[in-house]
Amino acid sequence: MSGTNETATKTSLGLSGVPETMLWPLWNRAVEAARGDRLIEDPMAAQLVESIDYDFAGSFKKPTVFHPIRARVGDDLIRDYLVRAGLDAAVVALGEGLDTQRWRVAADGVPWITVDVPEAIEVRQRLLPADDAVRTIACSALDRAWMDAVPADATPFVSAAGLLMYFEEAEVRSLLGDIAARFPGADVFFDTITPAISAKTLRGLKVAPSYTAPPMPWGIVVDDLTEFVESVPALRPVTVQSYADPFPKRTRLYRLLSRIPALRRRYAGGLVHARAVAGA
Repeated sequence: MSGTNETATKTSLGLSGVPETMLWPLWNRAVEAARGDRLIEDPMAAQLVESIDYDFAGSFKKPTVFHPIRARVGDDLIRDYLVRAGLDAAVVALGEGLDTQRWRVAADGVPWITVDVPEAIEVRQRLLPADDAVRTIACSALDRAWMDAVPADATPFVSAAGLLMYFEEAEVRSLLGDIAARFPGADVFFDTITPAISAKTLRGLKVAPSYTAPPMPWGIVVDDLTEFVESVPALRPVTVQSYADPFPKRTRLYRLLSRIPALRRRYAGGLVHARAVAGA
């Protein structure tokens, strides 16, 4: 999957900065989908990797299970939500990049709002299948204009997977508060990095000699997440866990290290499912 075919048959994207990061989880999902013990079924990810002219292995080095874990947790939450919400369902994917989640969860006909920067929207429109139920909004997730695209009768599921760490804490708190106020009863899913990892990115985190991760200003210790969510007006935690928790057979060493308080504070990323509480 590292790009052995003739590049003349591949698509060059020319991405940099934060938009380039959409290729990182794509690479990890594609590799995961080829495993016998895979957490996700994602044939589209493998097809996309093969079609893009990019040195995935050179830029992102050894694949990890963490992006697939995030994808699987989010997929499971959305599948459960679609059953509960029924005809009132709508999904908002903030900073969706090249995620293929809509197809993984078989959300045919469900209103799906993709919100991302213009470079990412252009790539999605070029590489992914057209779908009349999908509306794309080319703007920052911090631009509340995307909220007007949510059907008036919907109680949406809002996913911000792989996104909020690129904002400042005050921006994150404000965005989550506005989502909760605008959409009572909505489900919200997001993940987090730690302050230590955030600090590394601000200094220039070299993932590989040819790739430096963009700055990620917001980090939070996983054990502080419940209090953080509860501090956002009208938002309440449903589940808060570390990346080590959902699939322990795939994260044995990480899970062991996450039990050591100092290492947990330094390295354990978080996975948060929250819900907006009507009338809170």
